[in-house]
Amino acid sequence: MVVVDSYIVAKTDRLLLRPLKLEDADDVVLMRKDPEVMKHTSILSSDDLEKTKQWIQAGCHDRDNCWNFVIELLPSNKADPHTAPRVIGLIGAVRAPEVGYMLNADYWGKGYATEAMRAFMPLFFDHFSGGEYERYEYAEAHTDPELESSQRVLRKVQFVLHEKREKDFENPILGWRDTLVFRMARPDEAA
Repeated sequence: MVVVDSYIVAKTDRLLLRPLKLEDADDVVLMRKDPEVMKHTSILSSDDLEKTKQWIQAGCHDRDNCWNFVIELLPSNKADPHTAPRVIGLIGAVRAPEVGYMLNADYWGKGYATEAMRAFMPLFFDHFSGGEYERYEYAEAHTDPELESSQRVLRKVQFVLHEKREKDFENPILGWRDTLVFRMARPDEAA
């Protein structure tokens, strides 16, 4: 079982990245029930809180190559702390060395994904550095050719297009899709 140690966090000017917990399910289900958020994933949208809890447990905590965090807005950036979700997104290594993120649609277009990825990548390379966990010389992010906004985020964070795979992903809504594979090399440790 892989649960991220609670002391592993990253902070930016607007965000806190902290380990995903089962108690985050109420906010995670807000993303999982939105068809636009889930459109390019391998699972259908669902507002089922129990299934979301199962996904957090079995899909994240019970797999050795999954290492996930939540993206929280820091208190000074919340519009209304009584109605805004605490967790606005997820980020992590979904199947290391593959990394990815998902944001609540209410927070798209505000630069949060780029900010979160910039904060997460040093955590990823530090965690997967050959100690207790396997060492990866690169991180990989997969995106649909249609998702130009995700491609922009990846490029801003210094990922580069590595390859295009044709019809290699079966999406439950869109059918067989091409995949753009982006990679980021491990930073030079001498720098």
